Amino acid sequence: MCIRDRYMGNTCIHKKMPKEISDIKRFLQLTKLDEVKEKAAGGESKKPASVSQHKKVLYIKKTKKITKFKLRGRRYLYTFKCQDQTKAQKVLQSLPSNLTRVELGKQQKKAATKKKK
Repeated sequence: MCIRDRYMGNTCIHKKMPKEISDIKRFLQLTKLDEVKEKAAGGESKKPASVSQHKKVLYIKKTKKITKFKLRGRRYLYTFKCQDQTKAQKVLQSLPSNLTRVELGKQQKKAATKKKK
């Protein structure tokens, strides 16, 4: 919490900002981080069920040159950019199976434009 926010009672905006990850290993660690915490705690946590049941969502956006992986965590939005298509496929294969994946692309844009007409 910022010093000025203590007195005003506001939440910090800069703590919610997205972060770009440049290391593949670090990004994969972040995808598996909650699983490790739950196993270390013995499956039980002192937090309410709504907080501990938070699921991470991975948004995948493919373009001609770059594949972007956006991981929505509890606090941050982590972004990993991969320019090599073979590396992007390897990252997709090494992700945990229980992670919710959403593919963003041209199909959603076309559907949105049809609805407007």
